[in-house]
This record gives sequence, C-alpha cells and structure tokens, in this order.
Amino acid sequence: MITAIPMKDQHIANHFSRADEMLFMDEQGQVKGRFANPALTEGCEGKQQLVSMILENGADRVIIRNIGQQLLSKLLSQQLSVFHAKNGRTAIEYFASSHLADCEPFTEASQGRPSINNIAKKANGGCCNHEHDHQHAHGEEDCHNQSDSGTHKRCCESKSELANETATMKRCCNKKHPLIAH
Repeated sequence: MITAIPMKDQHIANHFSRADEMLFMDEQGQVKGRFANPALTEGCEGKQQLVSMILENGADRVIIRNIGQQLLSKLLSQQLSVFHAKNGRTAIEYFASSHLADCEPFTEASQGRPSINNIAKKANGGCCNHEHDHQHAHGEEDCHNQSDSGTHKRCCESKSELANETATMKRCCNKKHPLIAH
C-alpha cells in the first residue's frame, strides 16, 4: 500500500494543494518518492497534474489536513482513500500504518472546504473552470477560442471587459475577475 502525503517542511501540509511537495511512502514507512507539487506553479491544470502524479506513483490513499471540495471530489472519483489528519504535527511514519485510528476517512466531496473561487466562477457562467474540453454555458466550444490573428485564448482571456482595477487577480488564468473583488 502506498500513501501520498502533502508536505510542508518536515510536516504534513495544512492545505493539500499548497503543499511544497508530495511524499509517497509504503506500509513499512519507507519513502518511495518525493516530488514537487505541480499545483503550486501550474494553476488549475496543476491540480489535475497533482492527481495524475498521485495515481502514477501507485498511491492507494491520501492523507490531508484541509482540502477543497473540488479537489477532494477528484481524488475520490479515482477510488483513492482519503484520510483527514487531525493533527499536523503527527509523525509522518504514523501514516504508513494500515490502521489510522487518529484519522477520519473522507468519503464525500462535501467533507472538503467550499471554494469561494469556484463559487465565483460558477456565478460567472462557469468560465475559467479550465477543464479545457468542456462546453461553456455561454456557448463556446471550449476554453481555447481562435481569434482573428490565429492565436488561441482561454475563455477568460477573451473577456477583457471583465478586468477592472478592483478585481482580484486569479492564478488559474492570470486575469482579474470582478465577481470576487475585495
């Protein structure tokens, strides 16, 4: 059994997608791999790369402290067992055990934290969810629109009127979105 653990320094990371790296450990407590977290630099696509990395390294379960509902849903849909570590200072070796008495199993996406960013995206017609092969509510084929110059743009990049000075810059597409202005 391989366990994936999001790491920050020498402890389990407080937030799954913001971990510095992902550690993979077998049931004997032997480290099988340690990789940089692609979700830190790749935006929305990085989270999918993170899930792919976990699967490629043969993980059967994932240990988390805090995780968003969307990412938890992706992990659960891949038949991964997800366990909530109640204490961030628990020794990493503890998580190699087949029985995790101090961890709560997460079996439903609703056990994750709601994403304010995702709520804002849905309120905006679903744009910027960046699955890149989905149908948008506003009728676009996918997130890559072809402009007159032949260059591709994401749906959120084609809506320049959305950008304004009071909006918050979003990591997923590097555009300002007024629905989540502070």
